[in-house]
Amino acid sequence: MKTYHHIEYYNEKYYNFPIVAFDKLDGSNIRIEYSHKRGFYKFGTRKTMFNEKSEEFGFVVPLFKKKYEKALTEIFKTKYSKILSFVCYFEVFGTKSEYGQHDFENDTFDIVLIDVDRYKKGFIPPVEFVKNFQEVGIPKVVFEGEFTKEFVTAVQDETDYLLKEGVVCKGVTYTKKGAEQIFHFKIKTKHWLENLKKRYLNLYKLEMKDIETETSYIE
Repeated sequence: MKTYHHIEYYNEKYYNFPIVAFDKLDGSNIRIEYSHKRGFYKFGTRKTMFNEKSEEFGFVVPLFKKKYEKALTEIFKTKYSKILSFVCYFEVFGTKSEYGQHDFENDTFDIVLIDVDRYKKGFIPPVEFVKNFQEVGIPKVVFEGEFTKEFVTAVQDETDYLLKEGVVCKGVTYTKKGAEQIFHFKIKTKHWLENLKKRYLNLYKLEMKDIETETSYIE
């Protein structure tokens, strides 16, 4: 089953591209595979597979089935009947979850759909994703328009948006032959990074290494 890709920090090369920016949820990435013949039949974290009996993430299976199984099956059968299979990506988080850390024994969890990959066709474009899946539950859309430096500053400084962690931005480019290519990038708030440094210094150092490698975040 296809693993969700690493989302890089924003890069100036995307300035002036149209984007859809989603609230970045602070949880763990889950992948679930669907086919028209077998329904939803594979469950995994970013690195391992699990089932309903698994000790750590087994609770995700009934959680998913209750919230998404019927609705997503209907969408795939009616709107995407010619595509053989899909990998759906979710974020799982609890009321106490922070920086990807969870209290599995003493918390209440939710699951939210963040992306859908189509067999041999790639990710569903962001505008289409919002149109077809927003009613079943996706992250809040916080911005739709041209990506600018001003938007980056507004997210980092939390001046215009109520954000806990930041945003994930998605857009579309095209090859010379006209094929769609979906791009993703993220922007974190300064407040989230400052708190990460106080709580989990080693994770903060890894985060800053990514920032320095991938973006012009530090001026």
